[in-house]
Amino acid sequence: MASLNPLVLRRSRQAVAVLRHPRVVLDMAGAVARGRGRKALRMARTAARTAGEAEKIVSRKYRYLYICIPKVASRSIMAALRATEPDVAVTYEKSIFELYKLHPQAQRYTSFAFIRHPFDRALSLYADMRYFQDRFHGRHRRLKTKRQRFFERAFFGLAEVDSFDDYCQWLNTRYGSDAFADPHFLSQHLQVRLANGRLPDFVGCLETIDEDFARIAAHVGLPTTALPRLNTMLGWQASSGRALQEARAEMRFLLTASNKALLERRYAADLRLYEDVAAK
Repeated sequence: MASLNPLVLRRSRQAVAVLRHPRVVLDMAGAVARGRGRKALRMARTAARTAGEAEKIVSRKYRYLYICIPKVASRSIMAALRATEPDVAVTYEKSIFELYKLHPQAQRYTSFAFIRHPFDRALSLYADMRYFQDRFHGRHRRLKTKRQRFFERAFFGLAEVDSFDDYCQWLNTRYGSDAFADPHFLSQHLQVRLANGRLPDFVGCLETIDEDFARIAAHVGLPTTALPRLNTMLGWQASSGRALQEARAEMRFLLTASNKALLERRYAADLRLYEDVAAK
C-alpha cells in the first residue's frame, strides 16, 4: 500500500488537532455561516498548530540540565553556558520526556531554570512584537519584525491587537490561552517543571539574575559566573539614550490597574510560583 502523501498526512493531523477543540469548531462554524471563511481558517491555523518546546541544555562535563524559559534572559544564559562549553548538548523542540530519552543521565544532574514576574514578561514580549518597533520606526507594516509577523499569522486575533490593553485582553481569550500558546507567552509553571512534576533543583529570578546565576554556576563548577547582556532593550535603535529612557518609562505606564487584573487572571499560577521562589 502506497504511503500517504506527506502534505495529506500533515493536513489530516491538523484537522484532528482542530477537532480536539470543540469551542474553536463552533467559532469556525459561526464564521463560515457569516461568510467569513478566511476568519475561520485563521482560527483553524491556531487550533492546529503544535506548540514548540523551548531549548534545554545538558552538560555531561558539569552535570547540569538547564531548562530555558523564553523572555527570561534565555539568550544571555545560553551564551554564557555555551561559551564555557562550546560542544554542550542543546536540544530544540523537545519536551522534558523526549530529552530524558536522548539523555537519560540528565535525570541525575543538577537541574535549574529562571523565571520572571509575569507582568514584566508580558511587557517584554509586547515590546518585542510591537511597541519598540512602533516607537522608534513608526507603525508601518513593512517594518514589522519577523517575530511580530510570525505571531500574527500563528495566533487568531493577534493581528488586531493595537495596544498593550488589547494584548492583555487577547491573552485572556481562548486563542491566547495556554492551550495554543507559544513558549514565549505560555505560562512559566508549565515549562519549568520536570517529568515528575517537581520543580528543578534550583529556580532563580530574572530580577536577581546576577546573584542567582553566580550561585548555580558555583554549585555546578562553572568557571564563569558572569552573564552577557543580550537581546535587551538596548538593542532597539533609539535615536538617543534619552529616547530609550523615555520609552522605558512609557512601558511602565502600560501596566494599568485593569491590565494588571487581566494578567493576574491569565497568569495566576505563575504569580504564585514567582512569589514562592522570590521569597526563598
